[in-house]
Amino acid sequence: MIGFRLSRSVSFALLVAGLLPSLGWELPRLQALDRLPLQKKNIEIGQPAPYAPELEGHDKKGNPVYWDPKPHVVPLGNGKYALKWIGHSGRELTLLYQRPDVVDVIVEADAVLGPQNQLRYKYLVRNLKTSIQNLGGFEVRTFTTAVKPQSSPSFYATDPAHIRQDIDPIRDGLWIRFAPLGSRTQIRPGQSVVFELTSPARLGILECRVHADTLTMMGVGEEPPSVLEDLYLGRDAWPHGYTIGPDERLAKMTLEQRLKYLVERLPQMLELGWIENQKVMQWYETNLKAGKVAEVRARAEADFKKNLITSEVLALMTYLTR
Repeated sequence: MIGFRLSRSVSFALLVAGLLPSLGWELPRLQALDRLPLQKKNIEIGQPAPYAPELEGHDKKGNPVYWDPKPHVVPLGNGKYALKWIGHSGRELTLLYQRPDVVDVIVEADAVLGPQNQLRYKYLVRNLKTSIQNLGGFEVRTFTTAVKPQSSPSFYATDPAHIRQDIDPIRDGLWIRFAPLGSRTQIRPGQSVVFELTSPARLGILECRVHADTLTMMGVGEEPPSVLEDLYLGRDAWPHGYTIGPDERLAKMTLEQRLKYLVERLPQMLELGWIENQKVMQWYETNLKAGKVAEVRARAEADFKKNLITSEVLALMTYLTR
């Protein structure tokens, strides 16, 4: 087994509970390499755009009656905002909004070949101590119809059988989502969680993203005016990065094409912190171009043990060079 070097008892706890910190255990630092945390766009939330008062109706004389909500935003710090407006009753109303990007996260991934040529992926998602909020969810973008996420009583996982009919998993990609269920399962700053999925598809470098656990509005029962709703941050604001996962598109490639795929992505692996330095990267570039696949696999095993590459690179070099 490559990647996560955990004891048998700890591995069992990961499979059953999915959340070591909830048991009072700390996850070990898997490798010395410094992976790049998921990146943020830091989209600003400002004041609402110019608007026109809405027509509410007419008075007894037939004159139009307009509703002017006077919307405005008050920053509260730590990614929270008070969205204020005048409601239909004439009272000032306030909703508290939490940004979805107030978590600092590092994702570590491992892939192991199991029965029936199924690759089993483990994603160790670390909600760093610098985060302001609990982790609310993790998503990885796969490119296959054959993927099975592992769910549990504590965590939701996307069911690929229930995706929208207009989504083509090979053309558009299928985002597999994992999220805690209920208030009892919380991934606080400084805690980590493991999610798993299996697939017979080839593996590749794929997108992933996370969000803080409070995405909904909290406050009064009346809907805010549309100019305030337009300020909500969507998925494009979530912390975003890269990991490994099932990608059926690589199954159509020849070995030479897969080696070219690896060579082209070596600079990305270096930038992500998956490769120790330029010298290590250049060795792989030279030998992949020469087609020395046995040497590449052996070197990857040795480099992983020396903390010169991460488990992601080991998996890529192991399974894409065959």
